[in-house]
Amino acid sequence: MINEDDLPPVIPRGVHHIALSVPSLDTAIAFYHRAFGFSVVDRERLAPSAEGDRVSQLDNADCTTAMLAAGNIFIELFEFHAPTPKSVEHRMCDYGYTHLSLEVDDVYEAYEQLSQHGIAWHSTPIDAGDGYLMTYGRDPFGNVIEIQQVPDGRAYAFSQLPGR
Repeated sequence: MINEDDLPPVIPRGVHHIALSVPSLDTAIAFYHRAFGFSVVDRERLAPSAEGDRVSQLDNADCTTAMLAAGNIFIELFEFHAPTPKSVEHRMCDYGYTHLSLEVDDVYEAYEQLSQHGIAWHSTPIDAGDGYLMTYGRDPFGNVIEIQQVPDGRAYAFSQLPGR
């Protein structure tokens, strides 16, 4: 049996983004732009796919996403067209964010190390396109965590942030 105290920690490059599921992408984009100065750096439709279902643990997941940037952070917005989202009223103590994303230098190495720390992965890492590697898992409390490795050329790579 592996002693968790003997395992090396995975050191993230930083917090990459916070993700929110919203009922209207356009309304959310307008709000975050007006309220906080976020601007859209990427927007795409993620059609249903076996790979998308596997990594998200949803059936026939269909959504439109937008990546917004301001200062040194990104916010990713999801408008799901399927499955039908539920509206949930959250108290301060209730779960609300869809996931915390941590950028790592090597997503495969981090995946293996974090597996040993007890992360229950949805799937092995996938190449989501152009060398953007990622996967989702759950911490011991059920919170979703994403680890990712983003190529510098992507619009939402850390290298694109001011001061980098």
